[in-house]
Amino acid sequence: MPARHRKLIVDTIIERYGRLPVPQLLDELCQAGVIDQTRCKIGAVRRRVEALVRGGGGKVKSMWQAADEFCVTYEFVRKCMYYHHDINF
Repeated sequence: MPARHRKLIVDTIIERYGRLPVPQLLDELCQAGVIDQTRCKIGAVRRRVEALVRGGGGKVKSMWQAADEFCVTYEFVRKCMYYHHDINF
């Protein structure tokens, strides 16, 4: 996307939501469908598994724990870890 288009989008978001605190802004943008919640969830799952592994847990055990914490299947976590490397954060 050209920079000028991104600037127009940013300007529109600031005009509409500019005074909201960041957490509320992100919630509003998610509700509006502007932010891809699935991609955000993938990133959150990956970060959680990585944190659990750094904390001394084995990778598989950490993946099972993340699946439980996020109320998703182990298969979803596995795909987050092995298939979704670049999620454009």
